[in-house]
Amino acid sequence: MLKMEIKGIDEEFKKLSSSRQASTSLQSDVMVSTMKNEIVAMTPIDTGLARASWEIQKLSNMYNVMNPVPYIQYLNQGSSKQAPAHFVEAIALKYGKPVGTIVDIID
Repeated sequence: MLKMEIKGIDEEFKKLSSSRQASTSLQSDVMVSTMKNEIVAMTPIDTGLARASWEIQKLSNMYNVMNPVPYIQYLNQGSSKQAPAHFVEAIALKYGKPVGTIVDIID
């Protein structure tokens, strides 16, 4: 007969889970930052305000990539010949399946 007693396994699983969550969070941060940088690079430029105004807001397990410039929606709709219409959505879709809407216009 062989008997094995394992102690402390719960703590080890908690450590592994915590480590995995931290790694996943870091990967998400990098991916969202890369996506934002790609959107910035694609944003049409005149004065540079629209490009400089992109920001990331992290809310627990969700990210918002935002631009408060009032005319950003028109740039995204294709008002400039420097970028195709809906460039924000096209870039976002390269990084995964969206949950809900990709672009929200807030007045």
